[in-house]
Amino acid sequence: MNINQPLHYVLKLCFLVTIVNSLTANVAADQLQIFGQDGRHGVDGRSGRNGNSVSDQIVRASEQLQTIDISGSDGETGESATSGESASGCQQPLDVEVNVCGARGGNGGNGGNGGHGGDGGNATVYFESLSQLKNLVLRNRGGRAGFGGNGGQAGGGCNCTQPVWTVNYCTWALMAQQINVEKAEWKEIRRDLFRCSGDALYDQQYNRPLVSNLDPNYRYGWEYIGLSQQRNFTCVNGSIGQPGRNGTDGEPGIYGKVLLVKGTETPQEQTSYGNRVSLLVDRSIGLIKKNQSKQKGLRSLLSVGSDVPDSYRLLETVQGSFKVAWQTAKRPQDLGDPPIKAEINESGKLGFSIPGTLEYTLNESQNQTEITITGGIHPKRLGRFKFKGFDRFRDPRNLTLLDEGQLLGELKTVKLTIILSQNNSKVREISYPLIPHRPYPLGLSVSDNIYKLNLGDRFDSWLQPGQPVEYDIRIEQTTRRGITYTSGMKIGFIVDKVTQSPNLQYYKGKELEYILRLIN
Repeated sequence: MNINQPLHYVLKLCFLVTIVNSLTANVAADQLQIFGQDGRHGVDGRSGRNGNSVSDQIVRASEQLQTIDISGSDGETGESATSGESASGCQQPLDVEVNVCGARGGNGGNGGNGGHGGDGGNATVYFESLSQLKNLVLRNRGGRAGFGGNGGQAGGGCNCTQPVWTVNYCTWALMAQQINVEKAEWKEIRRDLFRCSGDALYDQQYNRPLVSNLDPNYRYGWEYIGLSQQRNFTCVNGSIGQPGRNGTDGEPGIYGKVLLVKGTETPQEQTSYGNRVSLLVDRSIGLIKKNQSKQKGLRSLLSVGSDVPDSYRLLETVQGSFKVAWQTAKRPQDLGDPPIKAEINESGKLGFSIPGTLEYTLNESQNQTEITITGGIHPKRLGRFKFKGFDRFRDPRNLTLLDEGQLLGELKTVKLTIILSQNNSKVREISYPLIPHRPYPLGLSVSDNIYKLNLGDRFDSWLQPGQPVEYDIRIEQTTRRGITYTSGMKIGFIVDKVTQSPNLQYYKGKELEYILRLIN
């Protein structure tokens, strides 16, 4: 390092060495010397404890004045930190041949964080009349937040008493003379640089370097040459420590929620009920639904001195009931004994899930809905059509179906649709709508439960010899309640090779599969 380093470089080096010294590492001190002892750092403050939250509470308003305080407790204030200590032993060494730097002050400790406020408790308030709420003083605010503690102040570093100084260096020549040679000359061996005052007379008289006997055959002596160098050295004040940060304030607790319930207790909710019809006849089944609505104005409802949120929830219940009356000669088992399900909505209105195979009426009164069963069919009688074969010497234009359920007289409508497909593509369809006790459509005759179909020439263009085709016969049976159930069959054959045992596949629609699952 050049002795005449600029001041800003010394400042940087001083900072670096003081930092490294604070990490208790070994530092080479041949170019910079630290004087004094670093100040100790301050101690961090302890954080404040959080406030306690309060458990839920049930309150019953009455004609008597009462005060309920379920407020959360406050968070504690964080502890303040201690300050960093100033550096000690700050006696600066004077006129030394090295730049010096004062020890640094200690950092202030960090303040403790404030504790969070506890949450207020939730309150369920039962009341008979609004006037009773005026007798209730309710407080359920959250606890206040604790403040953060103060950070500690920084300690000061060691200051310089001699900011700048100059050291002189003189050049001396080491002379040697041989002892045993007469009139031997003095010869210069080498030259060295020594610290001096800069005053030639003084240095020659008082600052002469010591002579060591290098060779016993010679005598030695130093010859003053002159002032050669002046080196400037610098002292830098020790840095002040870092002040500690203040602790953060805690978060305030929140208000508890308030639920107002008119009545003395919260009824058990039952929003739906279902069972087989035979188990519902002549029974009154009650349904209850609890509705919570968000309201405002709680502070105006309670007594002066209350500390609550202004919003609250009001619990109101709606009720309804139903029963089943049986007014048909058929037994529940004759109709499959299907289930009936009732549900209540938020307005208190009842909705029903009743199979479309039942015939019924609904009679609603103020307090109850009566379901009167007046007739119906057994669900297993639906979708019972069977293929009996091709007629007239196995002509594909004439075929017979058998309704094993024998339902035509008990339904609203029946619709038969024949779809002709070739190579899995639909090419034509024919529909036959039937209404009981009315003339049958052209090409269809019904005798008891036997259905004969005559397609005429409407499929002739596609019924060519050797041609594989498929009939998809779809049957739609609509009950007197207007619910349609679908079933059918697919018949595959070759036109000129019709047999009484074609490729046959029966199927049922989703509506029919569903109702059959209900009764099984």
